[in-house]
Amino acid sequence: MYKRTQASVSLQIRKLENLIGTKLFKRSSSGLVLKPSGEQLVPYAREILRLNDQIDWRFNSKHTEGRVRLGIVEDFAATPLADILKMFRDRNPKIAIDLIAEANKRLADMFEIDKRDAVVCDVSSLNCKPILLCSEDLLLVVRTDLAIPLDAPLPIIMFDQCCPWRGPTAAALSAGSISWNLAGQAPTLLAVVAAVHVGIAPMIARTIPADRATNPPESARVNIDLYVQLNAPGEAHHLVDFVAAQTELRRS
Repeated sequence: MYKRTQASVSLQIRKLENLIGTKLFKRSSSGLVLKPSGEQLVPYAREILRLNDQIDWRFNSKHTEGRVRLGIVEDFAATPLADILKMFRDRNPKIAIDLIAEANKRLADMFEIDKRDAVVCDVSSLNCKPILLCSEDLLLVVRTDLAIPLDAPLPIIMFDQCCPWRGPTAAALSAGSISWNLAGQAPTLLAVVAAVHVGIAPMIARTIPADRATNPPESARVNIDLYVQLNAPGEAHHLVDFVAAQTELRRS
């Protein structure tokens, strides 16, 4: 890799300032520092560099190998997204997908310490902007042959306390003036499916088993979005583009 001289860098900065019609730097006791206009330009510059890297990856054959560390909220792993990931691997056989299905909070924690290149999880779990957006209804689900007394509080199976979907579910029940009590807690999707044998539990529509029925009209709206690290490799952004082209997820 070659290095640019100071004169060359200064020339490029002047060209950029002339192009956009404003000064980007000012002198201080510690040297050049960004002016407010320069600060405003930084995120655009980073996006341009990201797109440049993505174009280079897309059209340069030397980037056909790689690995994407992907995390998916457990409830979404049993959806058509699994088939889409298989299609991606079939078309990109030299890109490995290191996939893990976890709860929302766990995925958010892994993403924040850079243990995942991309995650699909609840929007309230991460304090950053998602790349793709998807909204889902949490429906109350009951076993078809389970008799629920009409004169008693509904036995609700809640997610465990660290799950961001617990609050919206409780709010929807309150908004509908529905009397309920906590019949149990479930930390995973499998636990929720099992717990519905003895009560009513919130589930997103695409994960409801065939022998379960919804209990309308109460539901809660949640957002399950896709996030990508700013420094994620090109293959991660390629995967995002592929998922966006194959699903109803929309770009933010």
